[in-house]
Amino acid sequence: MPLQLRRRHADAARDPHHRRGARLCARSLDLRRHLVVLAGLAALQRQLLAVRGVRSDRGARQCRPLPPRPFPRARPRRALTDPRRSHEHHRRRRTHHRPGVPSGARRRGAAACRRTGRDAGGALTTVEARPARESDVETARAPVDDYVAPWTSYRGLLLDRRADRTTYLVENPSRAGSRTWTGAAWAADVRSVAARLRACGVRPGDDLAMVAINRPETLLVAFAAWWIGACFVPLDPRDGRERHAALLAACENPWLVADDPDGPGRLLPTAEVLRPAEVPDDEGPEPGLDTPVLRLHTSGTSGTPKPILLSMRGLFVNCDAMRTALGWTPDTRLINVLPISHANGLVICSFLPWFAGGSTVLMDRFRSDRFWPTVARSRANACSLVPTVLEYLLADPSMPEPGHGLGHVISGSGPLRPESAKQFEQRFGIPVRQLYGLSETTSVLTMTPPQPVGALTGRMRGSIGTPVRHAEVRIVGPEGRECADEERGEIVARGSMLMLGYARDPKATAAAYARGWFHTGDRGYRTTGPDGRPWFFLEGRLGDSISRGGSTVLPQVVDDVLAAHPSVTRAATFGFANRWYGEEVAAFVIVHAPVTEDELRAWCVERLGFDASPKVVIFGEELPTTSVGKIQRSSLAKRMAPELAPLWDHQFRSRDRTKPGRHVTYENPGGKT
Repeated sequence: MPLQLRRRHADAARDPHHRRGARLCARSLDLRRHLVVLAGLAALQRQLLAVRGVRSDRGARQCRPLPPRPFPRARPRRALTDPRRSHEHHRRRRTHHRPGVPSGARRRGAAACRRTGRDAGGALTTVEARPARESDVETARAPVDDYVAPWTSYRGLLLDRRADRTTYLVENPSRAGSRTWTGAAWAADVRSVAARLRACGVRPGDDLAMVAINRPETLLVAFAAWWIGACFVPLDPRDGRERHAALLAACENPWLVADDPDGPGRLLPTAEVLRPAEVPDDEGPEPGLDTPVLRLHTSGTSGTPKPILLSMRGLFVNCDAMRTALGWTPDTRLINVLPISHANGLVICSFLPWFAGGSTVLMDRFRSDRFWPTVARSRANACSLVPTVLEYLLADPSMPEPGHGLGHVISGSGPLRPESAKQFEQRFGIPVRQLYGLSETTSVLTMTPPQPVGALTGRMRGSIGTPVRHAEVRIVGPEGRECADEERGEIVARGSMLMLGYARDPKATAAAYARGWFHTGDRGYRTTGPDGRPWFFLEGRLGDSISRGGSTVLPQVVDDVLAAHPSVTRAATFGFANRWYGEEVAAFVIVHAPVTEDELRAWCVERLGFDASPKVVIFGEELPTTSVGKIQRSSLAKRMAPELAPLWDHQFRSRDRTKPGRHVTYENPGGKT
């Protein structure tokens, strides 16, 4: 360094102002080094979060869970030695992704729909659904075989029986003044009601609602709406006026057939609609098979009910599948004790007999002491029940009359305990066939094949059967991969009986039809049955699973163990918040004999182990259920939350003993089923 420059540095070093500036520069340099270190730590944190399945999106205020993915492998960068490997080539490489796996840019899209469930191991996972695409819905609803309905519209089906002199409908034969319709009389009355509805202003595409009480007039209005091309909306009689008004407000151009002058919506007096009318020569355009004809609502067992739109094509396809699986003929007479405000009572018990050329016996309500006499009086040879009704028949001392003729019973709309099915067959000598389906699938996806009494034993007694005709059913994992035998996953389906979609909810429809399959939201597995076909098993809703300390507890499994106790009539398991395990297991039980909480907990621990057993047992008188007997676990957990809140900080251990069971009276707003 030159002498002059060295002197200048020496003078600057003695200058206090220069020393202060040097210190500031050094601090600035240190700050930059710290920032570099922090940036490296942040990058490492993002990589760790990616391994754990959590990533923080840009602009998001919270972390969103994503499916676990492996740690990315480091790849050596290659030089662009070939001039033909241009920027365009590498742009294509960056945007390429595996089919069904969204790219990073699409994952970061704020518009992506997400559906939460649990993977095969029980861990909470998030399945990303692409924005609503017609291709996914069309793929899922495409026919899986070459079946073609023999009619091009509903009118063709109705007119096929306009000269039929055999009985179609018998109104409650146990009461005086019971009415009977032949096929011809029913077809004529349907066309008369349709003419009156058209005169009142109902047009194709309108929503026609009615409180669906179990009486022939409700079915007449439904059949007449389909003749016009309107969409029938059955309202549950257990719901109040406010609930009905909310459902009508979400409809398209709604009408309400009712006697209440203060009812919601545009009112059509029942007497006016049912007054005989002359059928005009011009009955309006013939509705197609793919127009919405039925608007049902999900049961709401795991959340807010969603409106479902079904088509006449879906009804035709599903009815043909059930007719084939059940072997129903024009000689089949079904006794209907289920509410026609739901798919089982309306589709299986009312529309299917008309489709098959048979008949139905419509009961206004179910009573266990009158069931068997009515079966004998009406000469019914088939019946569709729900597990709740089957339990009532087992609890009643009544026995069927000799020669009653009831050939089989089908059970659906909820899980059936294998022990109850076995007891029913042993006591009454009638085989029980279990079916599985949802309102979104019109009715049925799987059904146990016909078997003699007592033929199904072991775990096969709890199976929901094999897929029916025109339906394809699989078990898949979170990424859409098909599961092997005995591997747990979600039940998905394909077929033209599937719903058109959720009304005015494209996001929910897109999530339900992700990857070209309808996702039921139910957890299950399959195994190879004695006939070599895949038999399916249901383990409950994915959203009902309880995550206790990282392990998964299935409420339906605990329910079955509790219900097998000699003193328990019915049980419902649910989770409640706990500081130590995230969620703990509680059970609500209805008993018919004295039993203590410790006895029930010991019963479960012996069969399930401590972790999956209920830590708290609440004794009550009634469970919150839908009108077809499905347990509303979300409603039960919400109602029991104040009762269980003091246990939030309690750490349950296998050597501990909690307080004796508390007896709680739970009042179901809708009344008993």
